[in-house]
Amino acid sequence: MSTADITLDEWLQFDQKAAAASAEATAREVGGAVVSVHVHKYARRTAYNAIVEVGGRPFAFVPGGDTQLGFDPESWTPTDEEVLSYLGSHRALDPFPEYADHESDDRAEARARHTDNTVEEIRAHIAAITSRPRTAHVKAFLAATHADEAGVSEAPLDHPIITALIQRWKPGFQEPIDDLILPETDTATHGRVRFDPDGNPTSASLTAHTTYDTITDELARTGRRLPTPNEWEHAYAFGARSLFPWGDRMPTRWLEDDNTLVMPDCVPVVAASPMLSGLHMAQNSYKWELTADPREVRGADGGGTECGGEPWFAKWLIPANSYRDPEQGDFVAKRPHTRGTLVRPVIPLN
Repeated sequence: MSTADITLDEWLQFDQKAAAASAEATAREVGGAVVSVHVHKYARRTAYNAIVEVGGRPFAFVPGGDTQLGFDPESWTPTDEEVLSYLGSHRALDPFPEYADHESDDRAEARARHTDNTVEEIRAHIAAITSRPRTAHVKAFLAATHADEAGVSEAPLDHPIITALIQRWKPGFQEPIDDLILPETDTATHGRVRFDPDGNPTSASLTAHTTYDTITDELARTGRRLPTPNEWEHAYAFGARSLFPWGDRMPTRWLEDDNTLVMPDCVPVVAASPMLSGLHMAQNSYKWELTADPREVRGADGGGTECGGEPWFAKWLIPANSYRDPEQGDFVAKRPHTRGTLVRPVIPLN
């Protein structure tokens, strides 16, 4: 059997020997080398991660099969804190209560806005920004463990654009360039420099104009492509049928010392941890990931809820398994450039 036909259900039943054999067969097919086959734990679920290096870059093996995607909001009931956050309370679901102003608890004010229709309103809101339940057939594939920023590349500190930024730098100010603050018609190449506390430049990068077609053409020349929306959602959820990859509940605590999110049932999730699939996904609400459908982006809202100061309910919906927003996709697809948007190469298997 080809490794492209390995299903997630089969993969989750594999022992170390079977997972390693599949990883080796996959590596031979793509001209890569197995880096690691190890057990990974995520939110009380465990699975083997097979990491294959191809062209000096790590890829994770993602098994396929007939997978259940999407979410049915009618099957989900919010907690009291989730309801209050939806109704506008910034104190409800606050994962950093130690920093809260205890004299301005707004939960009572939010509770006064509760009506008999509130839960149905919440379900309708979730339905508007998630995909509907469906069965999708996905063949196994390799996906880069980390996504790249489109058009962004490392640069030497003596590059002319970088040296110009260094000369303009003032203590306490970092020169960042981000596509979110550049005119849509801008086609120039810009730079970004990072400085240490003493004011010495430590690293730099260039941010160049690029387009969706350019990105997909470059990937195709190396036998790679973008993930389809179904592949992205499948790799992110990895079989989880809950609202989030970690379960149905929104976090109630954020332990800063080890960057761990804690759920109401005390399930811990390391915020910077890869998903159960071994992929680092949806970890920056400002950065969308492109998919094979130019109007379908995943994993972020461009920072809208964060910059807009929305309550935590809105912020936590962004990492939902099936989160999507057609307006975001249309906005990204119509832009003359995709500079800074995240790109995750996929290697299909035969």
